[in-house]
Amino acid sequence: MKEKLLILFALVMLVAILVGLNALSYVQQEKLPDSEATPNRSTYNAGATGTRALHDLLVATGHDVIRWQQPINSEFESFDSGKFGTFVMIGPFIRGVSEEEIARLLAWTSAGGQLVLIDRDPPRDLLTSTASWEIKVDDGKNSISTSEKEYLIFSVDPANQSQMTARTAAVKPVQPTIFNAEVNGVQPSKFGTSVSVNRVPGSRDEDGDEEETGSRFSVGPGFGTGSGSGSGSESGSDTPATQLQGDSILQQDPPPPPPPPAIEENADMNPPVAEAESMAEPDLSGLAPVVHLANDDKNVLADFPFGAGRIVLLTDPYIVANGGIELADNSQAALNILASRRGPIAFDEYHHGFGADDNRLLTYFSGTPVVAILLQCAALVVLLLYSRGRRFARPLPADNPDRLSKLEYVSAMAQLQGRTKAFDLAIENVYTDFRRRVSRFFGVDNFTVSKESLGRLISDRLGVSSDEVVDLLNKCEDIMHGEPSKKSEVLALVKRIREIEDALGLERGRNAKHL
Repeated sequence: MKEKLLILFALVMLVAILVGLNALSYVQQEKLPDSEATPNRSTYNAGATGTRALHDLLVATGHDVIRWQQPINSEFESFDSGKFGTFVMIGPFIRGVSEEEIARLLAWTSAGGQLVLIDRDPPRDLLTSTASWEIKVDDGKNSISTSEKEYLIFSVDPANQSQMTARTAAVKPVQPTIFNAEVNGVQPSKFGTSVSVNRVPGSRDEDGDEEETGSRFSVGPGFGTGSGSGSGSESGSDTPATQLQGDSILQQDPPPPPPPPAIEENADMNPPVAEAESMAEPDLSGLAPVVHLANDDKNVLADFPFGAGRIVLLTDPYIVANGGIELADNSQAALNILASRRGPIAFDEYHHGFGADDNRLLTYFSGTPVVAILLQCAALVVLLLYSRGRRFARPLPADNPDRLSKLEYVSAMAQLQGRTKAFDLAIENVYTDFRRRVSRFFGVDNFTVSKESLGRLISDRLGVSSDEVVDLLNKCEDIMHGEPSKKSEVLALVKRIREIEDALGLERGRNAKHL
């Protein structure tokens, strides 16, 4: 026991020493400021590159906001579930978006959802449309060189608005759309990219004629094309429906509406079945992407149809980041984009490092010596269990059982008498010992006292019949002298002798009374 206490005390002292060393060697790491080289676009980040202000703004204005912290699973495959109406992905991400997640995102969008991508270089597979258009992201016109951009990303402070927006013109609404409501101008950063949409070669125009292979209709900066989101010209027209001049938008007079078709008096008011089916499932292949915000250099905001839903692309996260959302009408444009669809708004936090795969306990203690202490204690426990379950010396011989028991002679004699049926010897041992102790108890001589006298003494003391006691003594002596007997008879006699001993208070062994 003493050795175990010493071992336990040594283990406790070792753990205390390790905790002390970890506490002394721990140096608290200062939180690094946000940088455009490694931005953190999470809604949990309150720094310059985070989007905490956007999240709080949506909550304050009464919108239902969700932080999505799970992989993009099968819940995205059905828009009818009503989980949410808008899914927002603000890049870049810590976790990559897998091909399976992209497929489920597109399936969810095609069923009627709105996917909002806010990234300077979004995943290429998400830049797609069910219409005959090709979507690309580039640096735009008159942009800074790649080497200069890399230098500025590491040198510019994202919290300094003048550095982030130096020599960068504000973008203006290209045409009146739901995204441009109450928006006069949006201020991007110098690192924003541009989105361009081009006709797919060999696609059919609105009249059903196939275009010549290699000819493309390109939507450049400052130009918007018509779709369900706003008014515009036909895709094949050379004159835009709206054009930007200064700070105002000049809009052409809309053409007069066509006269309603004549209805015959006896005509059936129900449309044909084929026409009803076409109205139920409209053909979206003729719809074109819409550019909402642009300047002379870049198209910053555009949306394009995908199945029954749409994909919205904002090419500069600085517009919605904490450092730039207060500039110009950035906050109003962000609200218009994210609140343009009914239903909750879900922000993708899983690909920013949050989610089900993280150990919340380790995350809570990350950056502290507690994690190292727990790991060291676990290593000590494993080492202790290993050392207790394994010998580090030669094997010892097995212990031999001790056969020199005090009752070994008695048990051997009893076993021998039982096997040989020597009941006379058993009765002789019990009866002689009983007679000797009873004689001493009454103070008579064991060798001269008769059975009748001994029986009367026992009868007077216990109040039993003296004849019964004398008969018990005679039977025991007869069996000792060779009279045949049975096991049951011997057991009955021994039992009666033990009862008389207990009644007289005679004890056997060390506690026996010696008179």
